[in-house]
Amino acid sequence: MRTIEIDGGACKSVKDFCTVLKDEIRALPGHGNSIEAFVDSMIWGGMSELPPPYLIRVRGLNGGPIAAFIKELSESLGYARMERRDRKGEDIEVMIQLRR
Repeated sequence: MRTIEIDGGACKSVKDFCTVLKDEIRALPGHGNSIEAFVDSMIWGGMSELPPPYLIRVRGLNGGPIAAFIKELSESLGYARMERRDRKGEDIEVMIQLRR
C-alpha cells in the first residue's frame, strides 16, 4: 500500500489543506473541497487519478479546524468503504489518518 505523508502544520486553513490533498491524490480540475467531493473521488472514482490502495498520514496538527476536517473525512471514508462493500462487493483501500 502506498503511503502519502502530509505536513498539516504547514497548512494555514482547511482550504490550504484541501489544495495539498487534491495535489496528492492527483485530483482533476473542478474537484471540490467538501468531504463529499473527496469521498466521491477517493472511494467511488472519477475526479482523481491516484489509484487505490493508499494511506494518507497527516502530521503536525494538535487540534483545530484542519484536524476536525481530517477526522470527519476519515470517518466518512470509512462509511463509504462499507457502503461500497455492501453495494458492489469490493473494498477500496483508501484511508486518511491524523498523526500527532
